[in-house]
Amino acid sequence: MSYTPDDRQALTALDLGARGYVHTLAASEVLNQVALVVTNKGVWVGQELLTKVLAGSFKALQQRVEPDRYQHSEYLALLSERERGVALAVARGATNKEVARQLDITERTVKAHMSAIFKKLAVRDRLQLILKLAPVAERVSQ
Repeated sequence: MSYTPDDRQALTALDLGARGYVHTLAASEVLNQVALVVTNKGVWVGQELLTKVLAGSFKALQQRVEPDRYQHSEYLALLSERERGVALAVARGATNKEVARQLDITERTVKAHMSAIFKKLAVRDRLQLILKLAPVAERVSQ
């Protein structure tokens, strides 16, 4: 919660593990919705920030930065070759089932890789993984 909501602060909070970001003086109905979403392991951000993040994500997907550019990422260097493939597919928005098909492995194997990736990169979920591998903070501020 913040008295002066800011997109950069929200993205930083989400990257650090926050499950929601809302104005401190939001209406009680909104705060109840935030509590419900966060309690059920969802993520809550304002409509405007969500729109910016999605727009930035779509732009990034359209520009499709070649995988080699990510190969030198300090985060990806922590992962095995197979984990990098899984992580990058997830960062592009693929589901576990799609990753399994793309890499010709089972969904169970994808889940095992995801657990290892989460642990190695100190992230809790897919959203944090995406934020860590393809930060949109600079695109959101533009």
